[in-house]
Amino acid sequence: MQLHPAMAEFFQQFAFISSVLAGFSFTFYGTLLTVTREHRAGTWAAFFTLAASVAFLPVTLGMTLYAMTAPAHSGDFSNAFLLEDPQYGWLSMLFICGLIFLLTSFGISGWIRSRGLGVATTCLSLLGLIVTLVVLGPHVGMKTVP
Repeated sequence: MQLHPAMAEFFQQFAFISSVLAGFSFTFYGTLLTVTREHRAGTWAAFFTLAASVAFLPVTLGMTLYAMTAPAHSGDFSNAFLLEDPQYGWLSMLFICGLIFLLTSFGISGWIRSRGLGVATTCLSLLGLIVTLVVLGPHVGMKTVP
């Protein structure tokens, strides 16, 4: 069976974005390991960066396989169709967890340098998290209040 073209493109783009974020997270992890040898904030930032990378990898694989194996959808492509699919729900929650872990590592990484930078990066990361959840929430399987 042929996958609806809009769905196939959606899953391919989701997989691509996840793979880019996984690669960036792992690169940031490597950088944190070399820069922060014995700093506790650096250790936590590295942990959350690796957790983000680990969360993004199954999303990349899952969305790629989903694009190849999902059954055809005869009607219009819609968010309602996706919200009913449990596999998409799990993958989208992993994606959101990866974003939370990545933004957490950004917030913590400022504390390596100084208290002032730590406060600034924490505030910006929280703001980024709120905006990300508001913007992406309706599109990645999160239930929103009407």
